[in-house]
Amino acid sequence: MEKLFTYKEFVDMMQKYGIRHTKRKLRRGENLMENASKFSNVVLLINGYISSYTYESPEKLLSIFEPGIFLRYSILEDQPEFVTNIALSDNCEVYEYKKEDIEYALTLFPENFGFQYFFLKRIGRHLYYRALLNGKEHKEKLYYAMKYLGELIGKTDENGNVSLPPEVTLKVLIEYSTLSKAAFYRQRIRLLEQEILKPHENTFIVQKKVASHYEDQLTSI
Repeated sequence: MEKLFTYKEFVDMMQKYGIRHTKRKLRRGENLMENASKFSNVVLLINGYISSYTYESPEKLLSIFEPGIFLRYSILEDQPEFVTNIALSDNCEVYEYKKEDIEYALTLFPENFGFQYFFLKRIGRHLYYRALLNGKEHKEKLYYAMKYLGELIGKTDENGNVSLPPEVTLKVLIEYSTLSKAAFYRQRIRLLEQEILKPHENTFIVQKKVASHYEDQLTSI
């Protein structure tokens, strides 16, 4: 059923209704709201990745959002924005929709209710994995940071190995894992030596077979 409520289908639906959007391209490092057409607009990420930080902890990376995520979704709940969204890719593209147009499309027609559920579910996954990571032991933070990012935005090959997009640099991993640089590099060396991680085209692959054995050891301790 989830395939029936994709963001691409949502865009097509809005076009059928004659509801317009503003298309924008973002530079890497650009704040989402820097050149926004209207501050109250809701923004759909179409291409590239966005890094998100809370106002309370602007130095801590909340998550990395992928295409299909509605940014500034709290606007629909009449809640103030609490995050800063920064373009992480060179090819970021977003569609801006007016709040009232989104409300019209999602509430007036019962057949569209599913969109709201799956959009919220997608955002909720990011918050769920962030909460899980916050509860992990310090010595295992990097492993689980990479595992959870793999679940959220990684690509899985035929062997179950997960690769992260090149936008996930060492700096990004340090921020997401919340580790100090010293702790990060210690854990990185250990994971490479154990062959849980494998360097691959400016990023890393989490090798499923070795990683599964590693987790079994952790849970048996």
